[in-house]
Amino acid sequence: MEHTLVIKKIITGGKGLGTLPDGMVIMVPATLPGETVVVRETKTHKGYKEAQLVRILNATPERIEPPCPYYQDCGGCDLQHASYPAQLHYKQQILLETLERAHLELPEGQPATALPSLAPFGYRYRLRLHLDPTGRLGFHQRASNQVVPIQRCLLATEPINRVIGALVADAWPQRLKDSFASLELIHCPASDRIILVLQPRLTLPSAHDADLIRELPPLIDQVLIQHEKPGRTKDADTIAIEASQRFAIQGHTYQLDWDHRCFFQVNTQQNDRLIELALGLLATRPTPFAALDLFCGMGNFSIPLGLMGAQVTGVEHNQRSILWAEHNRREAGLKQASFIAENVEQHLKISVARNKKFDCILLDPPRQGLGKASTLLPQLEPQQIIYISCDPATLARDLRLITDGGYRLTQITPVDMFPQTHHIESVALLERN
Repeated sequence: MEHTLVIKKIITGGKGLGTLPDGMVIMVPATLPGETVVVRETKTHKGYKEAQLVRILNATPERIEPPCPYYQDCGGCDLQHASYPAQLHYKQQILLETLERAHLELPEGQPATALPSLAPFGYRYRLRLHLDPTGRLGFHQRASNQVVPIQRCLLATEPINRVIGALVADAWPQRLKDSFASLELIHCPASDRIILVLQPRLTLPSAHDADLIRELPPLIDQVLIQHEKPGRTKDADTIAIEASQRFAIQGHTYQLDWDHRCFFQVNTQQNDRLIELALGLLATRPTPFAALDLFCGMGNFSIPLGLMGAQVTGVEHNQRSILWAEHNRREAGLKQASFIAENVEQHLKISVARNKKFDCILLDPPRQGLGKASTLLPQLEPQQIIYISCDPATLARDLRLITDGGYRLTQITPVDMFPQTHHIESVALLERN
């Protein structure tokens, strides 16, 4: 069934939202606020419907022609049809509405204007591609497990795109399809090396591994076939491929190293700005101060915190990341920093039981957030809590729990780590009442 409607806003997920004459909510991808569109229903749910765009009767000035030839089918991007300033505005509005739904008290002018990425395209230093049984290499189709074959990705750095082009041109997807389900390309920010990590469908004999590595295109600097799951081993001798990035944050220069099994922000330039923003909220603190860094990874925030004068305790469940955090601590010459490989919620419970206190807590959890364990943060009595989030919904939920524990939200800034997509990174500052 087709309908004509006006799109009212962009919602989480990047879809446009409108309403039918009977009040039924309808969600439509590839649309923008203010547009009059004809849509066709595709799915009916309790309380809302999904539809696909048939045609645009009245386009908004913010609409542009998507530059990617795969955009219509590929599930990687969902906002390329909007100008970049419009994307930033939509993300700010999505964050605002999400916080308001959680009944959070917001200071005047918050959320702040979204911090734009220095590179709206070509910013991804890590890219995962899928191989289907027919030998097509690409991304999953929108709302599907079907692979959309590509020859380049506008979000990836140019060195990564050169490798993708070489793999496709030499028919490597057809040669890899029986043995491998997916591959990752990592562009090392410090050295410009290109790392290829292959994920096998089944365990392969070592002779096959060696032959394959010798034959791959010379544009690839290092190749690894990943037989174990990331984060499952702390064995320092386990084969790993290293990457690194140099930083100049808050007047301190340093380098962070990690391997392919550790998390790092794929938008490396914007990661610099994210760290500057987060740590700038603590710049006026007298030193030394006790800081707890939860989900610390390989030290993305812990190391610059320590260089600022903090006595840092970093907590992270990924044992490989903790090994690299310790390595980065030593390389930075930090003595007043320690790292613990432990479940974050369990660590918080132990810290509360031992009546530990911190001057500030910084956390950068995965998409699911901290959850009910957020109620433990106020019990450690920090003056400030800096919450870095990649999901507005779980952020709003957790901020509600923290503010109920005696804290107020004083500042929140969306940071555009992933231009052309609906994903929203945010930095929130909470202060003790």
